[in-house]
Amino acid sequence: MTALATGSGRASAGPPPARTRLASLLALLALFLVSAGLTACSGGDEPATTQSPGVVRVAGGLVSGTEADGVRAYLGIPYAAPPVGDLRWRPPQAPAPWDGVRTCVRYGPSCPQPQGDGLSFFPLGETDEDCLYLNVWTPDGTADGAPKLPVMVWIHGGGFSTGSGSLDVYSGVNLARLGAVVITVNYRLGPLGFLAHPGLSGEDPAGASGNYGLLDQIAALEWVRENVAAFGGDPENVTVFGESAGGMSICDLMVSPPAEGLFARAIVQSGPFDSSGAGMDAVRPLAEAEETGRELSRRLGCDEAPDELAALRAVPVGRLLRAAERTVPRGPGGLGFVPVIDGVVLPGDPAALFAAGELHDVDLLVGANADEANLFLLGMRGATAAQLTTYVRRLYEPDDDAVLELFPDDEHGSRKAALSKAVTVMGFIAPARFAAASVAETGAAAYLYHFVRVPPAVGDLGAFHGLEIPYVFGNPVLVLDVTGGVDGELSRAMMRYWVSFARDGDPNAASGTGEQSDAALPSWPAYDPATDRCLILDAEIEAAPAP
Repeated sequence: MTALATGSGRASAGPPPARTRLASLLALLALFLVSAGLTACSGGDEPATTQSPGVVRVAGGLVSGTEADGVRAYLGIPYAAPPVGDLRWRPPQAPAPWDGVRTCVRYGPSCPQPQGDGLSFFPLGETDEDCLYLNVWTPDGTADGAPKLPVMVWIHGGGFSTGSGSLDVYSGVNLARLGAVVITVNYRLGPLGFLAHPGLSGEDPAGASGNYGLLDQIAALEWVRENVAAFGGDPENVTVFGESAGGMSICDLMVSPPAEGLFARAIVQSGPFDSSGAGMDAVRPLAEAEETGRELSRRLGCDEAPDELAALRAVPVGRLLRAAERTVPRGPGGLGFVPVIDGVVLPGDPAALFAAGELHDVDLLVGANADEANLFLLGMRGATAAQLTTYVRRLYEPDDDAVLELFPDDEHGSRKAALSKAVTVMGFIAPARFAAASVAETGAAAYLYHFVRVPPAVGDLGAFHGLEIPYVFGNPVLVLDVTGGVDGELSRAMMRYWVSFARDGDPNAASGTGEQSDAALPSWPAYDPATDRCLILDAEIEAAPAP
């Protein structure tokens, strides 16, 4: 998801204090983490690593990669054919086979997405409709006959409109060192990933359209099931993990019939399947989404063409994205085009299906950050109490009076702080608790966390949306160093919890070998709605009542 009203925060009366500049930079960094699609290895010099450490056969042919510090990396493996031309707005197809050994040492292109979100100092890198690639990190020395390793498949965030599986912060090197095979994937975004249209529904045997991005994720998981054993992974022990829209996607997959059996566990970070509490729709009914498709076609002048779908498929991608931004402006949280309740890929509202217990038999680790909404409200600096009240009423109508009563200014210090708490609690914390309770009531394992760590560089922004990502991957990002000190200890603990859960369905299981000789971690209680306890992730980790 992206920040709210980013444009209003660009002007100022003068240069801000150093601390404010630093905090703003880090907030933009977090926005970059969940929104921008930087492809770090799409060009330039070859990686300073040993190339071709091991040739692996996958569906399509042979691949080779790189090796460094005990981890093999295979970047830019195609898991589906390029969704271009007549394959635009069709389910992903198998990639064409290749001859010889495909050298996989560079990330593939990111999927097309809007640019100009105030992130020009973070170059997006190459984008192309030919973007259905994934990346694999695996411990070196995973020989035939060795025990198969747990598999962790990362689904990136970005409001279903932006992002990439090829950000440096998503590098799976550190998690792989703990004994997991880590995979990050690209999937179609925005109108290319989530456009519904009556014509598209009409050409589909099931009469559905709009969930091409989710179908990409499912195709990637099918690729994992068929190929991960060649990298030392266990195809029967797959965990999907993701943040923001990636977490929302996972909740969708947990109720999607085509995704059943493709993963055993799920980790959802700040990804509410019911985002109405944050003032946004995470899914749309098919009829409503189809009408949006009609409007986009009219805007592009394709609705009167002899073959409307052929005309739409011929529209240059840049023109398509610009028209889509005008047709469906991204609202609060950056959501525009979103998954569609089509009765096939998504049979119903995920929140309602969770409540009814109609979800796959999947263990769940889920949580949120203490100050999620501070990032979204960054662009509202200087807003008056009256302006903020108007915003609350627009966001939560017709329940705006109840929200203002539940989150009064005098309990939070200001109207802006109260608004931030309202969005954080109703949009992230409460849905995370509800998801944990729904899974626990099915008999599957559920674990709830609450991330509250505020590193010194962040200051007043608190534990904002996306801040936990560098800790999960153990990768430093600009001024946020998670490799040493208190933050390094927290990052190592979180990585151990995450990998333990992926391997055994229990974050408390012994984690890693060799260099991972840290003392035993605090016990993480399984979530029980009767006791309502979670794990607080801070400089001091402890189990406590859920907030």
